[in-house]
Amino acid sequence: MQVLGKVLIAFLPDDLGSALKFALLFIFIPIVFLMLVFAGPITAYEKIPLVSYEQVQMYISTAEKVSENTKNHYSEGVEVDWKELVAIDAVRFKQDFGKANLHEIEELAKMFIEITGYVEVKEGDDVARYPIYRLRSVDEVMNMLNFTKEQKDKVKEFLSIDFSVFLDSPATDISSGWTPVENELKWPLSGGYTITSGFGTRIDPVYGGERYHSGIDIAVPLGTPVKAAADGEVVYAGWNDGYGLVVFIWHNNNLETRYAHLSKIAVNKGQIVRAGDVIGYVGSTGKSTGPHLHFEVRNGGKAVNPLDFFK
Repeated sequence: MQVLGKVLIAFLPDDLGSALKFALLFIFIPIVFLMLVFAGPITAYEKIPLVSYEQVQMYISTAEKVSENTKNHYSEGVEVDWKELVAIDAVRFKQDFGKANLHEIEELAKMFIEITGYVEVKEGDDVARYPIYRLRSVDEVMNMLNFTKEQKDKVKEFLSIDFSVFLDSPATDISSGWTPVENELKWPLSGGYTITSGFGTRIDPVYGGERYHSGIDIAVPLGTPVKAAADGEVVYAGWNDGYGLVVFIWHNNNLETRYAHLSKIAVNKGQIVRAGDVIGYVGSTGKSTGPHLHFEVRNGGKAVNPLDFFK
């Protein structure tokens, strides 16, 4: 260490003016440069919740679900603000939205709901009790979570931004106004061409974090008829974990198509179907954050991009 100190001193200029120039050139300027390089990312991290489009949709759908459950004959219900949920989780999870899931979000949303009383009504021989609700403020909920003043200030800072930037759907590998070109396969939904999640790696809308998406998600209203993409045999029709209600169809050309998250199935295992036959109806069963069809194509058992068959 002594030798290193002597070497450094040897390079220092003798007079004060030269020493100041030395400090400016070799110390202050590099520090300023590093501050400019990293100021943008640091500011973005501190000022904006690092939440993906898919995760935002999870917060929106959960807030709507919890809000809807507060409505009854004697209560107009209350509206939970999804933006407050996002801001709180940005703080309590320290910007790691991979820790968020539907259960955690729903429990947080329910913290905004307080029952203030009941309306008791005689219905036949029974007495029905209808709850009346009040919406708690974000400050009340933060107190329930034992947030520090610093955490509360950060939540309010997040809430001061324009959250509309999180509502822009991510680009898929198709252009606006796209319609499918039907050849080997027919499109499974009449008029439904809005792709909300493409094939491949994406941010998981339920569990967060990057996960492989083996098909495409097509947004259409609940109950929309789902049609077979080609002639084939139904090899499975029923409940299957994250798929929810699903139909698997094998085709003669080594292809298999899958239709997941259905609200109702209209075919049976072993049934022969033709292209265009209704096999079920769009729903939101299984691991789903809202009504849509998960459409999957497999070639020799391997998942491939369904859109490649319609270009």
